[in-house]
Amino acid sequence: MTTRDIQREETKKRIYDVAFKLFDEFGYDKVKVSDIAKAANVSVGSVYYHYKNKEAIIDYGYYEFDQMLKEAYEKQTFDSERESILFLIDFQIKDVFLDIGLKMTTICFKNQINAENTYLHSDEKYLYQKLLENLNNIQHMNKEHAAKMMLRISRGSIYDWCCHNGSYDLIEAVHEEISIVLDYIGL
Repeated sequence: MTTRDIQREETKKRIYDVAFKLFDEFGYDKVKVSDIAKAANVSVGSVYYHYKNKEAIIDYGYYEFDQMLKEAYEKQTFDSERESILFLIDFQIKDVFLDIGLKMTTICFKNQINAENTYLHSDEKYLYQKLLENLNNIQHMNKEHAAKMMLRISRGSIYDWCCHNGSYDLIEAVHEEISIVLDYIGL
């Protein structure tokens, strides 16, 4: 990467970080692109250069998640496919949604319902691809169906947790639900 490419990526990341802080503090709907530009110390044009709109800023977070997951996953060793799958699901919950909190998780999920670019449920995601790799030897259903089912369960549980204002142990609930699927498919 050239120095200019590095600067471009740093600016894009800074805009993203500032936007998330503003969304968390003031609420997504109240934050304008001009607010993000001012807080990031860039022009409004620069925000639009890096992101088509505010929704694209949130979508960028899902790409960032994939990079964080990839780094964390590649540092691990697993004794079984089940352990690997639970790590992937736990990472999604613990290291992302619980870390950003209830308010931002709700904003992210609300955004995905309305967004054009729905990377959250893309088959290109690292999370989905790694789930598939760990489902090669399953019984009772094909691996694509099993992976998508686990993602629907985890997303649905996160959504439900948001609807209940974070009033229950999300990790415990998802482990229970995913374990039922893992037991069924023989992992």
